[in-house]
Amino acid sequence: MQRFGWDRKNDAFVFRMKGNIPVHVSWTFAVPAILPFLHEWSRHPRGALTRTVIFAVLLFLSVFLHELAHVRAARRRGIGTERIDLYLFGGIAWFKPGMASPYGWAWIAFAGPLANIVLAAGFTASYYLVARPLLPVEPDGFFNLPPPRPDTLLEWTLWLGALLNTVLAILNLLPAYPLDGGTIARHLLAPRFGADTAARIVGFCGVVLSILRFAVILAAAIAGTMLWIPPSFRPNWRAFRATGNKRPVHPA
Repeated sequence: MQRFGWDRKNDAFVFRMKGNIPVHVSWTFAVPAILPFLHEWSRHPRGALTRTVIFAVLLFLSVFLHELAHVRAARRRGIGTERIDLYLFGGIAWFKPGMASPYGWAWIAFAGPLANIVLAAGFTASYYLVARPLLPVEPDGFFNLPPPRPDTLLEWTLWLGALLNTVLAILNLLPAYPLDGGTIARHLLAPRFGADTAARIVGFCGVVLSILRFAVILAAAIAGTMLWIPPSFRPNWRAFRATGNKRPVHPA
């Protein structure tokens, strides 16, 4: 069986992990790696290229290891994985049918953000080991990363890795669909309130958060940075209205 290649049907690069688990990397996964530095290409193309490459590598590793943590947690409970998808909005681990308690599924969902927490701690510790304080962020430029210089490129990379994984952990723990926090909340609430009510509670939280996120997106746009952050409105509205497919997934 071919270990890697291009899937023309889905426009994705495919490779197989140990255990014959296919990983589909959509071309859209490159979009969030390019957007943060898009405005710099016309003014500082070399710096923009450096930032984009570093950020793309860090994003891939952070999201991929996030999904691997889901896979490992599921495997320990005897649940296999069909495939992993990396695409525009992050990643999804699709699991084979299996039995687990609500708390077991909650732990499987929490494993992904936990991996990002560990990575953030590792990047932060590595940053301090090179004897550099955390780079400050100006109040009027919160969404603008500090420019890397030849003598600080390593520090900038470690700072960016810590920031990226911290953001991924926080976002994925929000109680909304299709984030891990939504899956965690639903499984923890289900034994007490029932599956349908738990799904509606999470859906309501997601609707509120999806409306509030526009304030952050607008602030980023004013600062000159194109930004998209979860959660999306539609899946949470459908859950709140108790319509649509409630199949649990675990995106990054």
